[in-house]
Amino acid sequence: MATTALNIMQRIGGPTLTTACATFLGWRLVAVGEPRLTSTAFAEVFGLLAAFHGALLLATRFIKPSENKRSQDHPDLTGLRDTPG
Repeated sequence: MATTALNIMQRIGGPTLTTACATFLGWRLVAVGEPRLTSTAFAEVFGLLAAFHGALLLATRFIKPSENKRSQDHPDLTGLRDTPG
């Protein structure tokens, strides 16, 4: 079930973020106006994309795996965490 949910989120999230960045780029290109300053608009969109990726990376650091799921996946490894050394 989790794999299906992850697959759906990846298929929705990728195009959504791409559309948001493309829309922001279009808006910045119109706002900049001068052709010689278009690299500024692209740099701003790249910064926005980097910020999105940073926020998503930070969010994944707080995801904790379920103890129940971990012991079901690897029943032979459950006691290894408690051994010193």
